[in-house]
Amino acid sequence: MDQYTQYSANYYGAGGGGYQPPPDPIMMLTEQKKAEKRGLFKAAAKLGALLLIYEVLTLAMNYAFYYVLYFAKAGKFTLSFNEVRKYFQQNPDSISSSFYNMLGNLFIVIISLTILMIIACFVFKVDLRSMLRPEKGHFAAGAKWFSLSMSVNIAVSIVVSIFVAIMSSAGVTVPEQDFSMTDNSAWTLIMQFAYVILLGPVCEELLYRGIIISLLKPYGKGLAVFFSAFLFGYMHGNIPQFASAFAGGLVFAAIAVKYDSLVPTIVMHILNNITASIGDFADVLGVEKATSDKIYYALVIICAVIGMYLLFIKFKELKPKEEKTFLLTSSERKRAVFFNIVMLIYLGIVFTQYIRSFISFNS
Repeated sequence: MDQYTQYSANYYGAGGGGYQPPPDPIMMLTEQKKAEKRGLFKAAAKLGALLLIYEVLTLAMNYAFYYVLYFAKAGKFTLSFNEVRKYFQQNPDSISSSFYNMLGNLFIVIISLTILMIIACFVFKVDLRSMLRPEKGHFAAGAKWFSLSMSVNIAVSIVVSIFVAIMSSAGVTVPEQDFSMTDNSAWTLIMQFAYVILLGPVCEELLYRGIIISLLKPYGKGLAVFFSAFLFGYMHGNIPQFASAFAGGLVFAAIAVKYDSLVPTIVMHILNNITASIGDFADVLGVEKATSDKIYYALVIICAVIGMYLLFIKFKELKPKEEKTFLLTSSERKRAVFFNIVMLIYLGIVFTQYIRSFISFNS
């Protein structure tokens, strides 16, 4: 076949289908970029929708818990929430203790997350199976990297404490959540262990590492790590917790991406919550405060030493290594997630919590 015949076959079509101009590489890149942006828009919309659904579910289950507890305490059922509220205002001991707070958290989180996971897996087709499959070395990895996350949390907490103190001296109260226990019964300890040590870490990892990373990782591991940490911090609703949770969340998300698994981060989360709960457990078990403080600070020092080593020697191992290049820049991908209309609705709703708590603490 001579060159003219070859040219005719290529651009006129061997089957006589007419002239076919050569593809325009710029147009092809433009279309691919649009497709990438559409895919990211869809993933961000799914994520925003799931976070909104979780907000609605937790609110609904919060009300449901009050109804259930009212039925258990008052021995009767009512559809009037005003009657329920009036009952607990007259009987504050029935709801204000740490035991019932923990019981309520268990009730709300178990039901809300169960429904959310069903929706995520069967409606939005989020596949978490690979991230839930334990492999050799995952538990050891969680124990290893826990020290780094603990060190980061401690460092950020110190900075936040200084910030809070400065604002307080200026007459401005920065809202913080109070985790102190109001009663030291054995049942309270059991509830705290079930929620803070076991259920809480698993649920938060499923949502803030599992779902978020699974949806965003196809558009960049770094993007998934950033938003996993940001949304994990943001959902806490106050600045001090946002700062420490965001910083620690970067380590958690990087570990989840590195091992493509939630098992190491669940281990890290459990160890972190055990360490933070030493004082509470010691009070219930009758251990002197001086002794529990020594145990806590000894663990903190050990974690700080190991954490510094990991930070300066091993930290670059956690830098996400992208498996493919993207047509959208990193900032373009971040903006595409931040300014997704569904995500903006979620961010706006949570932001009102920051405003309300700030006004409440300073009114």
